[in-house]
Amino acid sequence: MKIKLKISKAVFNKAYLPFLYAATRTQIFFGGSSSGKSVFLAQRAVLDVAQGRRNYLITRKVARTIRASVFNEINKTIRRFKLTEYFNVNKSDMVITCVNGYQILFAGLDDVEKVKSITPQKGVITDVWVEEATETERNDIKQLQKRLRGLSKTGKRLTLSFNPIIQTHWIYTEYFGGWDDSKNLYQDEDLLILRTTYRDNKF
Repeated sequence: MKIKLKISKAVFNKAYLPFLYAATRTQIFFGGSSSGKSVFLAQRAVLDVAQGRRNYLITRKVARTIRASVFNEINKTIRRFKLTEYFNVNKSDMVITCVNGYQILFAGLDDVEKVKSITPQKGVITDVWVEEATETERNDIKQLQKRLRGLSKTGKRLTLSFNPIIQTHWIYTEYFGGWDDSKNLYQDEDLLILRTTYRDNKF
C-alpha cells in the first residue's frame, strides 16, 4: 500500500532538512536538549517507514527509559503528520507497524540477547538509531552494527544522538578525529557529524 504524504517543509527545522535523506553509513547528531535533534530523527524515521524505504531499530542503554522518550516522540510525530490511520502501535511490545509492512522496533541495550533476535516482519533492519548514545559502551555499538546486515534496496545507517560530549568519552575518540570544533558540520564518505543548538530550533 502506497501512502500519499503531504508533509510541509515548515514542520522541520531548517538546520536538519539537508539530512532528511542522508545516506552516510554512520551519522551523529549532537547538541543541547532543546536543539530539536530527537524530534528531527523521529520525523525522519516516520517518513522513511511510511514511504516503505526502511525498517528501524531504536535503542537506548536502558529499556525502561525508552517508553517515556523515543517511543513517545515517534508517536507524537505520527499524530502531527496525521498518519495515525496508517500505523498500528503496539504499546505493550513497543512495536510500530505501518500498513505497508515496514516497522519501527524498540529495544534496550541492557538485554543484548533480545537485540540479537529482533527481526522486522518485512525485509531487514536498515537503520539503527541510538538515543542518548553517550550512555552506551563501545561494545554495545559493535553489537548493533552486526544487526545492520542482510540485503536491502537502501543503504544501512547507524545514527547516534546525544547531548554535548567530553573529549575523553569513547565516542569522541572513535568518531571525532576529523572534527573541527570551530564548525558545526563534518562529513566524509562514511561519517556525518552535525552539531546544533537551541538557536537551530524554531519551535
